[in-house]
Amino acid sequence: MSNDPYLPPSAPVRDRLPEPGGSAWKAVTFGVLADVFATILGSIVLFAVIGSAMVSQGTSPADVDSNLVESDLSMVLGLALGLACTVLGGYVTARVAQRREYYHALLTGIVVLVLGEIMMSGSGGGASLALRVIGDILAIPAALLGAYLYKAGRVAEQP
Repeated sequence: MSNDPYLPPSAPVRDRLPEPGGSAWKAVTFGVLADVFATILGSIVLFAVIGSAMVSQGTSPADVDSNLVESDLSMVLGLALGLACTVLGGYVTARVAQRREYYHALLTGIVVLVLGEIMMSGSGGGASLALRVIGDILAIPAALLGAYLYKAGRVAEQP
């Protein structure tokens, strides 16, 4: 071995292989679970606040349930909350996957869309057709936005 600091090393030098990303199934599962649990918790808080406001304005507690379902404001806020939770699900999916983030977020958006339609069809009432269509149209872009936010944050962290 030479002690000359100007000579290249005699051993072969290779770049490190990129670290493998997470499992696709795990990423999509975690993203969907994050979306569902955040939606459930957010809905409880949202409808508790709106219900309390209705009772404080003089609505009888027996009528609060039917008024919440018929209220356009609560349905629009519920849609916004659901879409925000889908953004969170897409973010979680991209973070767990660590590769092909948009593809995995797309899968999460599709699963969330199908689950949402199954739950809405089983509930019997709820949102108007217009709000359901808007939610269906925006579900997949919301999941993709979550992946975009993850990738944008990851690029900003790199030197």
